[in-house]
Amino acid sequence: MNYKKIKREAFKNVKHNYFKSVIVVFICTILLAGGINLSSKNILNIDLKNVKNIEILNNSYKSNSEILDELVEKIQDENIRDENVARRVTHGIISVVVNEVTTTKSFMFNIINSINKFLGGHVSVGIIIIISNICLLFFRIIFVSVIEVGRNRFFLESRRYLKTNIDRFLYPYKKKKTLHIAKILFIKNLYLFLWSFTIIGFFIKYYEYALIPYILAENPNISRKDAFKLSKELMDKEKFNLFKLDLLLLVYKIPGIFTFNLTNIFFADIYAGTLYSEFYMNVKEDKKNIENIDLINDELLNIKDIKNESYPDNNIKKHSILNINYLQEYDLNTYILFFFAFSIAGWLWEVMLHLLMYGRFVNRGTLHGPWIQIYGFGGIAILYLLRRFRKSPTNMFLSSFILCGIIEYSTAWYLETFKHLKYWDYSGYFLNLHGRICLEGLIIFGLGGCAFTYILAPILANLFNRLRTHIKNVLVAILIFIFSIDMLYSTFIKPNTGKGISSQVMEIDK
Repeated sequence: MNYKKIKREAFKNVKHNYFKSVIVVFICTILLAGGINLSSKNILNIDLKNVKNIEILNNSYKSNSEILDELVEKIQDENIRDENVARRVTHGIISVVVNEVTTTKSFMFNIINSINKFLGGHVSVGIIIIISNICLLFFRIIFVSVIEVGRNRFFLESRRYLKTNIDRFLYPYKKKKTLHIAKILFIKNLYLFLWSFTIIGFFIKYYEYALIPYILAENPNISRKDAFKLSKELMDKEKFNLFKLDLLLLVYKIPGIFTFNLTNIFFADIYAGTLYSEFYMNVKEDKKNIENIDLINDELLNIKDIKNESYPDNNIKKHSILNINYLQEYDLNTYILFFFAFSIAGWLWEVMLHLLMYGRFVNRGTLHGPWIQIYGFGGIAILYLLRRFRKSPTNMFLSSFILCGIIEYSTAWYLETFKHLKYWDYSGYFLNLHGRICLEGLIIFGLGGCAFTYILAPILANLFNRLRTHIKNVLVAILIFIFSIDMLYSTFIKPNTGKGISSQVMEIDK
């Protein structure tokens, strides 16, 4: 094979559906990484030069969890007063995306943490953490892992079709082959885990199995035996060549260290997708005479010419929930249900994140109910005010970036000025403005706005449209009534404040 040509074609393919590729990479990275930590303070920034901190750590008359709670509380107070740290770029989401993807912290760390809670006397917390992580593990194995195959499908189609839709990464789910694909990927990862005990054998098998996700992306109906056999035969005498391509990708990821990983999100990860797709299609062509190659012979993917259209897939049911139409207009009731869906999702996200990280349930947000309204208002604003930009993912990202910045800054200013409370603080983040907004946070919100517009909102709309009109009206009325009561109570009687509410709640000096 001509590897110079493969790399050259992969570079060209980066331009195909570029911003759609950014959104797909963003969504898949979050899902495959088990979520991104959106906390705006690193509370474990422990200064061991402080004698009092060392005394807390060496206190043998308290349980581990009590020591940690006391230390964390003290560190929070010290960090508030530490102006030098606040001026430095010391925190961030983008700077840890790669680490989130390449470590097992999400599951194993929390299992260890739960054991510590048992030993420290926090039995109920330990049980909650273990159950939560077991549920998350099964969810990741059965549903989330399949996203890898969907991402590969997107890049395989984008290689030749200039109007590939973002929702093509949902291809395995649309084909209703989720469990079948999840089973094959689980067995593949299990084999790799067992082979890892041999070290050398692991690297050989890693590259021998490398094309299984692409084989499944082209033919989700293929059997496990055929998928493994075809990957083995396709990678025969190609393992070292793919290893060299991986080294090339590693070089392109190095600038991410100095750019808060922005270069990875907007280029390196996309190039990795186009490079692997080009490698897969070329190695298939080079070994077209091997046995059972016809099982991965999608003629619509194997075309030579680039087409200014989308992949013609007529096998998806028209009334499927995953049949996405992001250009549709939504009625008032749907927008109201969107608001509550986004608000509740935001509350669940922050509550679960805090529970898994710190082993403590905290009712996040400014209200007492299970919703954080800034997620709802932000989502509705993006869907309604920016609907004219839906045809252009680039314009949708930029407008979401600006709109979310305005909403987040004005909300923070209002809470600080009139409520004398601070619910988040981006001090220490790169290019932050008064600690109320920061560059990387707005990039995440911009990409999240695109995810809302092109994926989440159309799927939710399909679900809501299945409700009968009178049921939808009653549901909307009940939600508005409960939310209004909560809003009045939290605004004029008792706001939701306390330890652990949002990233950090502190009184502002009057």
